Amino acid sequence: MRRALFLSVTACLALLAAAGLAGSLAESTPAASTAITPSPIYTAAQLGAPAGDDWLMHMGNLKGHRYSSLTQISKANVGTLKLAWKINLGYCATKNAACGSFEANSVVANGVQYMQDPFGAVYALDGATGARLWKWTPTYEAGFNVGSGSRKPGVAIGEGKVFAGLADGQLYGLNQTDGSVLWSTEVTPWRTGGKTSSAPIYVNGMVLVGDSAGDNGGSSATMQAFTANNGKRVWSWSVIPTVGQPGYKTWSANSAGYTNNSTNGGGSMWESPLIDPKLNLAIFGTGNPVPWNSRGKGMNLYTDSIVALNLYTGQMVWYYQTTHHDLWDSDLPNNGVMFTAKYKIKGKMTSRPGVAFVNKYGMTFILDRQTGKPLLPIPEVKVPQSTALDVNTWPTQPIPMADNVLGNRLDANRRPCTDGNRTQTNAYVPFATAVAPDGKPYKIGCVYDPYDTTQYIVVPFEMMDWPASSYSPENQTFITCGVTDRATSFEQIPAASQVKGAFGGIGAGRLGVGDTSTSNRGNFASLNVATGKMAWKQIWDAPCYSGSMNTAAGITFIGHLGTGNGQASDGYLEAVDTKTGASLWKSPPMDAGVGAAPVTYTANGKQYVSVAVGGQSHNDVSRPLGLTNPARWRNDSIYTFVLP
Repeated sequence: MRRALFLSVTACLALLAAAGLAGSLAESTPAASTAITPSPIYTAAQLGAPAGDDWLMHMGNLKGHRYSSLTQISKANVGTLKLAWKINLGYCATKNAACGSFEANSVVANGVQYMQDPFGAVYALDGATGARLWKWTPTYEAGFNVGSGSRKPGVAIGEGKVFAGLADGQLYGLNQTDGSVLWSTEVTPWRTGGKTSSAPIYVNGMVLVGDSAGDNGGSSATMQAFTANNGKRVWSWSVIPTVGQPGYKTWSANSAGYTNNSTNGGGSMWESPLIDPKLNLAIFGTGNPVPWNSRGKGMNLYTDSIVALNLYTGQMVWYYQTTHHDLWDSDLPNNGVMFTAKYKIKGKMTSRPGVAFVNKYGMTFILDRQTGKPLLPIPEVKVPQSTALDVNTWPTQPIPMADNVLGNRLDANRRPCTDGNRTQTNAYVPFATAVAPDGKPYKIGCVYDPYDTTQYIVVPFEMMDWPASSYSPENQTFITCGVTDRATSFEQIPAASQVKGAFGGIGAGRLGVGDTSTSNRGNFASLNVATGKMAWKQIWDAPCYSGSMNTAAGITFIGHLGTGNGQASDGYLEAVDTKTGASLWKSPPMDAGVGAAPVTYTANGKQYVSVAVGGQSHNDVSRPLGLTNPARWRNDSIYTFVLP
């Protein structure tokens, strides 16, 4: 049986007083100034509008804009921002790697923040003071190990409930006023490797959530919809088609007879769907196929694709595959944005509903969200091929003509390439001069270079991951945050030598040596979606892993992992001019790197900017005790700023 633990602040104080610890909690727990008002049945129009006094959705609104209409904080006064409050959630006793990766942003309604930590616990916090109003702590079935926590980007609210997905594949509906459990349902079974890694989205009485098994060989991923009232499943769509479904024949057996589809084909989803209530569409990016190599011939639909489903039935309306027969973990973990802009169609400038997604290599796919067709050119480009057994390369790959948002060198076909002298192995040796585990030099390559069983090849890797993107309607710009010069090496495992794991599939199934994150840089960029041209681009000494939020005052807020190359993990928040990227304000140093996106809202008539600060593990540059020491910085802080 599953149980949920709920302790009010009063009960916590009583328990801690008995243990002689009430004083420390009282010092760190400010007084509440806000009572919880249950959220109504929000309309799609409310959720589709720009965020304002409230930040009602993980992505700000249904369009994924992370944009607010608030202007109290302006370019003229943003430089005077001061710390309004800072709290520690309490799940991280020491600043070490066991504290997980704190990447969530709050949703805010009526001055109350709702936040989830890496271990799945959900908090209601007073937005004006940081006081904890309630906390819900999940318990897990015997045998499930939450470990050091997992990626938990946030929760959803609506109809007097808070909706939270967990690492064990469960989805909960909590009472918004006290955190008690109203219902729970299984999205995907953890015993077959399933989990939820994206924030649920509430719209029109439903809760949508994508699931994932990562690259662990677990169950294939699905997007599902549940009723907000009681958690009953409305529909389910699988990334990997089953027998008889369209796309099933794009999978085939390898030389060992193994077909990794239907049940263990991958396709993990890391971000929430965008919702177009007028077209009745839910639009999202899907993950890579598994194993990463040695699959039979075929495009492997619908992995690595931008997919549009009917919001109410889950039936596919259109898809666009961004990588065919993926060998390189080329999924779409970054959130997209929806917009309307003018494009030249049949010689005439025409206003069209668009959607944009950036892939891991900084290529931005700008599509018509009604049809799924490109609004800016995306030619199929011939890429290097291999005739080695079970490599099964696809002859072409789609490479958008829109400017690449990264800082890697591009080849003549606009493929990002590896800098072998800059990128280093995890032993801090440049790939260009290092020796691979097979005793040979590494081959330094570019995106879509094939690899086989004879040599390690180094290619760009996971440069644009899940740090939140945003959109500025005033400038028509797609603002992204990622990693430049990240790389990894691949060597194929012969199909006959690959072994199924505990969850029934092979999983990643590759030989490889990753790079050290300390050799990576960051990119922070703004792309005009109407022209495909860069408005501005910045290359940082440290990876960009926070994500952005912007306002109608022309300000974009972005978090940093730390000063310099980020190794000290003295994170900070920065405000820049949305149009130019020029810096307007930087916060004082924080107690860990910023790996979450900021949000803004009002409480008691004041505009606040709030961000979770705790570091992250996916591209962790923190080395507080030196390069060779395994210590890493984590924390569980929330910093919130306000004008004087």
